[in-house]
Amino acid sequence: MPWKDPNLPGWLQVLAQYFYAPVLAFAVSLLRGLHAGGKPMKSLMEAAIVGFITLGLVPLLRYLNMPEDLSVFAGSAIAFMGVDWLRGRIDKASRIIIDKWSDRQ
Repeated sequence: MPWKDPNLPGWLQVLAQYFYAPVLAFAVSLLRGLHAGGKPMKSLMEAAIVGFITLGLVPLLRYLNMPEDLSVFAGSAIAFMGVDWLRGRIDKASRIIIDKWSDRQ
């Protein structure tokens, strides 16, 4: 991992640890969007959203006692599939949860 390089200053090692996964997800998402023929501004916005989602995964993985390096895989997978795919999955899961919750009352 790049943040384990002993030649980096301490503050840069800390920043690299948290921004490695979001920057990689940003790059994958941007390249995927541009390769698919999307407009550059839309691809840039989608890449930013994926980067922020990936940045939010780091504390979640820490809370679940999972390796933080897993955020690299998760962010890249989300970037490859796209924000629209993720939104569809979250909408579907939330509808199932709300329907089960509303049936109980």
